[in-house]
Amino acid sequence: MNTIASILARGTDELRRAKVDSPGLSARVLLAHVLNLPTEKLVLVFQDQASEEIRRRYEVLIARRSRGEPVAYILGRKEFYSRDFQVSPQVLIPRPETELLVELAGEIYSRQQQKVFADLGTGSGILGICIALDFPLFHGLACDISEPALSVARSNARMHRVSDRIVFFRGDMGAGIKPQSLDFIVSNPPYISAREFAGLGAEVRDFEPGQALLSEAGGLGHIQRLEHDAARVLRGSGRVFMEMGSAQADQVRRIFSRWSSCHVYQDLAGLDRAAVICK
Repeated sequence: MNTIASILARGTDELRRAKVDSPGLSARVLLAHVLNLPTEKLVLVFQDQASEEIRRRYEVLIARRSRGEPVAYILGRKEFYSRDFQVSPQVLIPRPETELLVELAGEIYSRQQQKVFADLGTGSGILGICIALDFPLFHGLACDISEPALSVARSNARMHRVSDRIVFFRGDMGAGIKPQSLDFIVSNPPYISAREFAGLGAEVRDFEPGQALLSEAGGLGHIQRLEHDAARVLRGSGRVFMEMGSAQADQVRRIFSRWSSCHVYQDLAGLDRAAVICK
């Protein structure tokens, strides 16, 4: 009998044999997606019969997951900062640690202020969009070198109704932005070295865009360019909110040594993950 519970068990077994990460969770999330149910409601329909169509659609998704494709790409969406965002293989999958940048901006600025900011290397647009949502008087620029990534970001901005306050354009870091035109910058730049990239798990290395992960100069190339461009485009005592690798704090401090301050912050795992640098 093809009950919901039985096809879930088969899907979980298949993913376990494929040795993917979190096989049980992946199987439940994919089945909930097929059934158009919240994952936590799945248990309520365990004894229901699964139609042939449901079973077929589920098996297709399980096969994709078995090959290592991340769940976020299969579903086409990922939660970030308690909000849903569209994702595709052209953009990085949002990580919880990146939320730290939005939180840090929230500790410094207030909703009553008017600011102009830029999200450099915007990818799916999550940082710029979340900041625009949290600060209704802010206006932003968001650039990425990848046009397919910008297409995803624009779609997310429309979905969250902030398209009127963020201008998306194709560009490499801060190139093309008017000098001394910004109050602050947020950025999750590529910061993985070629050696580190080779050691990443297959789900990241084989499926996520290497262009958004890899940086030259031992992973510091984009951070160096960010420092150069930010010094030009920021006003007065403007700030950079930047994600970085957990072992890069000392190098980041050296790169920004001419700036007035550089504070490093840890993620929930206690790893150095973000820097706030003041011009």
